[in-house]
Amino acid sequence: MRCLRLLAPSLLAMSALTSSLQAHFIFAVTEPANHPQAVKVYFGELAEPDDPELLSKIENAKAFAVSGRNKLEPLTLKKDGAALVGDLAAAKQTSSPVVLNHTYGVMGKGGAPFLLKYYAKAYAGTLPGNWSKINNKEELPLEIVPELKDGKIDFIVYWEGKPTPGAQVTIESPVLEDKIQGDTNDKGIFSATLPKAGLYSVRARHTEEKSGEHDGKAYQSIKHYSTLSLNHTPATITAQTHQWPDLEKGTTSFGGAVIGDDLYVYGGNYGGGHEYSEEEQSGDFIRLNLKTGKAWEKLPGGPKLTGLAMAAHGGKLYRVGGFKVEDVEGKDATLTSQPSFARFDPAKGAWEELAPLPEGRSSHDIAVVGDRLYVIGGWSMAKSDNKNDKGWLTSVYSTDLTAEKPEWKKETDAPFERRALSTAAYNGKVYVIGGMQKTDGIANDVNIYDPATQKWSTGPKILGTGMDGFGTAAFTVNGRLIVTTMSGSIQALSADGSHWEHLGQMTHPRFFHETAPWQNGLVIFGGTSMENGKAIELEYFPIGNNASAPAKAVSQK
Repeated sequence: MRCLRLLAPSLLAMSALTSSLQAHFIFAVTEPANHPQAVKVYFGELAEPDDPELLSKIENAKAFAVSGRNKLEPLTLKKDGAALVGDLAAAKQTSSPVVLNHTYGVMGKGGAPFLLKYYAKAYAGTLPGNWSKINNKEELPLEIVPELKDGKIDFIVYWEGKPTPGAQVTIESPVLEDKIQGDTNDKGIFSATLPKAGLYSVRARHTEEKSGEHDGKAYQSIKHYSTLSLNHTPATITAQTHQWPDLEKGTTSFGGAVIGDDLYVYGGNYGGGHEYSEEEQSGDFIRLNLKTGKAWEKLPGGPKLTGLAMAAHGGKLYRVGGFKVEDVEGKDATLTSQPSFARFDPAKGAWEELAPLPEGRSSHDIAVVGDRLYVIGGWSMAKSDNKNDKGWLTSVYSTDLTAEKPEWKKETDAPFERRALSTAAYNGKVYVIGGMQKTDGIANDVNIYDPATQKWSTGPKILGTGMDGFGTAAFTVNGRLIVTTMSGSIQALSADGSHWEHLGQMTHPRFFHETAPWQNGLVIFGGTSMENGKAIELEYFPIGNNASAPAKAVSQK
């Protein structure tokens, strides 16, 4: 607390139970450089170190890491310098929000006595799509939930799970010239603009007119204070208005690419998540001219495929792999990875079958560096006694797309086993991003393959927590390597390759989608979300300083 730092330690101790302490709050702070290893707990006016002697007042605070389905896992706090520290790595919860609960005691010298209760929350990452509601009435009855909306943040204050009108909200940060303060409206919302990147200390107050006794002391009301330590980076890009029609059917795990002004979509799954049938598997092939943006055009399709990959090169499309669904009477459908490799020439309007992959492959991705196409990751599901045997693939193959009859050549083996990943060509190398691992769940890892040396290196992990690395899409747009994730984040690799930067947020978050560059911007299409199901809307984001708007016929409503 700024004013208390000027006082002698003895005076601090004397003032601990007076009104000065009413300006102290508990803050939980994580350091979300990818996955935080610890949570630090401070007791002060802001989410930063204050007088260490005051930590004794909150050393009995209860701390929890929030695991799957909002289950609270207890954390042990230990004093370390100016903070109480909880080891998230030891609890194996480095992607989890953190919650604190502490009953301070009865206060109120010179006034009506009240019971003072503190709560705190911090998210493990910085992405707005991961700002979740914990909804635990016992340990976090007063909760602040931020929601990004039209460039502003709605801070929704919940009391016992319900929005609370009239709750006072205060926002402070070293990056602000003055604090932001106001009351929630009749929907429990206080809206604010956070103009700069930084750590914001947010707190809300709620008074409960309820009398009782605590530790032998009577009180006439309960004052609840809840804090949120929010790492926030304002968006530098926003979705641009367009007139493109929606997809006629929502699809996931499909192939998509752009040639010139034409967007192509092939195959995928029309059914629900993990629901596969021959009827809902797609072999449809459609095209949309992004310049005129009038209607989707049906093209000659092909085999029904899901979990395939598609890329454009030299004015032609290349389709690689995918799995086939076969219904089995009275049993789950059989899924079989296919080795198919085909080329579509828009001038001829027909598909041409090419030399197949050495093995069936699905849930992989492809990238084109120069004239060579590379296929990486995925698995091979084989039909065996009506069971789906899965072989995780590490082999990396490439083929020369300038050849009249392209043939596959083994390049190397990948140092990982992952599927549902994304790849992108950038600076002459192939970046392999995220994915589901054979063991240890979802990865936010980035691996880099250099075709010139046939060697692998590692890059910085993408931003995000939990599921952000699952079903991503990646592409180089206007000279920047871009990845889009399940939480809706749009990220770019920094110019020096040392870290990822949060650029903005999709209007319709999705995963198992596709992206493609067009007119110095990024087109996002297809995919699904756990909350809203299939996404049929297309989105467009200009990328970079030299980004230009799409043609007026498309961009203006």
